[in-house]
Amino acid sequence: MVVGRRGTGKTTLLYRALIECRRSWTPKQSVACKPKTLGLYLDLSKCQTLVDTKSRDFSEFEHVFVSEMKDSLVEELKRSWPELGQRPGLLSRIFRPAQSQTSISARNELKELADIITKGVPRTVDPSGRVDQKLKTKEGESVSFGGSVGGSPKSPNASISSGYKAAVSREEETNQSYQVNYRLAVTDILRVLGRLREAAGINHIVLFIDEFSSLSVELQRRFTTLLRKVLGNHEGLYIKLCAITDYYSLGSSIILQRDLFELSLDLDAFVERSKSLNSAMDGLRDMTRRIVAERLSAFTSTTLEQLLEDADEACSRLSRAAMGVPRTLGIVLKQAWYRCNSAHRRRLQLADIDYGIQYASKAYLNQFIGACGVAIPPFHEDIWNALIERAIQERAKSNGEASHFMVLPRNDPKLRFLNMFFLVHLLTKGRTTKKEKLSRSLYVFDYGVCLENNLGFAEHKNVLRQQRFAYDAALSAFNEYFAVTLEPMFICPACKTVFKKKDLMVGNEPLRFCPKDKTDLQAYDASAASSDYTEEEMKIIGAIRSSGPEDKLIARRVADDVGCYIQKVAKFGEKLDRQDLISRQRDSELARHIYFKPESTEETPKSEAHDAGTEQEDALDEE
Repeated sequence: MVVGRRGTGKTTLLYRALIECRRSWTPKQSVACKPKTLGLYLDLSKCQTLVDTKSRDFSEFEHVFVSEMKDSLVEELKRSWPELGQRPGLLSRIFRPAQSQTSISARNELKELADIITKGVPRTVDPSGRVDQKLKTKEGESVSFGGSVGGSPKSPNASISSGYKAAVSREEETNQSYQVNYRLAVTDILRVLGRLREAAGINHIVLFIDEFSSLSVELQRRFTTLLRKVLGNHEGLYIKLCAITDYYSLGSSIILQRDLFELSLDLDAFVERSKSLNSAMDGLRDMTRRIVAERLSAFTSTTLEQLLEDADEACSRLSRAAMGVPRTLGIVLKQAWYRCNSAHRRRLQLADIDYGIQYASKAYLNQFIGACGVAIPPFHEDIWNALIERAIQERAKSNGEASHFMVLPRNDPKLRFLNMFFLVHLLTKGRTTKKEKLSRSLYVFDYGVCLENNLGFAEHKNVLRQQRFAYDAALSAFNEYFAVTLEPMFICPACKTVFKKKDLMVGNEPLRFCPKDKTDLQAYDASAASSDYTEEEMKIIGAIRSSGPEDKLIARRVADDVGCYIQKVAKFGEKLDRQDLISRQRDSELARHIYFKPESTEETPKSEAHDAGTEQEDALDEE
């Protein structure tokens, strides 16, 4: 299981592993995996069918998951062997088994796989088909009446006879048609993959599952229940799972270090592996130089020294800005090149690098502020302001660097969102100050924030361990928000201000309306405020709500800043627009939708009957 913050290179690792699996089919190639390893890639953020099964039963969810696995298998086979789509028998010859009987068996297994793909295995019988009912009624009725009179004058006689006959026949015929639903189960795909692996001589089958954190918590728990069935198989199928740090739930089905082994790409794990902070910073500089040099060599003949005026100092600043997040490195260099190109220069100056660093830092800060009050509790902005004010004060006291700070472990949850939005970076845990032996976590402000607030940047451990950089006192005012039993709190739906019950007390009764705008207050649950959105959705909300109509923010820019797909921005943006959390309109000049914060949240809710094609149209326009 690969874990890391967004932009740390998890998807890149999966792609590299997938390429190694493909190269393993080429004879006499040195690869990292065993020969003939089949890799399957599954991106959960693109599996809309999984999200649609949130309110359905578990068997339907299992069927959708296995169907996605099946689609991934078919796509990978056709992608690796394009002739397979036109010549169905070619795949068995590409495998080139040792005996012809194995070849025939491989074709049989492929046929069985095709049958399961198209038909599946009967799981349920649903009597919901069309009902044909025929009703026939036959009725008949007959009446007979007769009489006779006879005799002599002395003995007259008369006879009267009558008859009545009625017949009613009734026929009823009912035809009931049954609709049979075929649902795939995990055992089906495992059985077929196992037979295919044995028949075709495949050593291993590796399933790469990306964007696990894009699922809601409920869907994650469902997913891990199915994943446990896959992990316990004996068919040579292995799992590589990627998730965002602190934004995944394995439930009770999977236990780390038993079922899955965690590999962290976060900065604190890198510092721990480097044995010291100085070694880690040197490693980050080397990694930054290597990444930029390899990108240049892949697309141009320009060297690093030809691109940067002061390559050593530039790489040092870039490593401080990225802090182990390659996506930040890309954003910084992109904006630095825009500035350099607009000045008609061919080499990047340090001023261009600083401009790119501050652009990335401002983008992250705007995402955070835009998300506060909607996607995350609003008091987190107060936490950020308290930390910055304390750092500025410490900088003014001694005119020394104030880029780092330490907090006790109990205060780590208060910095969760700051770390997620790259405003601060966790360097290591278990550090002590010079005066106290209490174990603390060491953090560093984002380098762009340090430049913006003139905090400097310290690297010497004697500076970092000073007692004045223990900021627990600055965070103590927010303890009640993270207590086990929270004090009742209320929020104003208009201004998004959160009030504690004690602050609303007038005599013995609390106010029921906002003291600022007289709007009726609503009960507020801080623990559930951020559970409605995934980490990806929080950043999308923050990026959009931090922009105005004049910024002309399009889906492409949101996707680049957040690190997601344009289709996700378009679809989720349409949903937010219906909820009046953002505004979206068509720009005639750009011929695309632009996204921005609404002027007022008190508008009449939009109708659910919205143009269903606009999200697809917007995504296609961006592409």
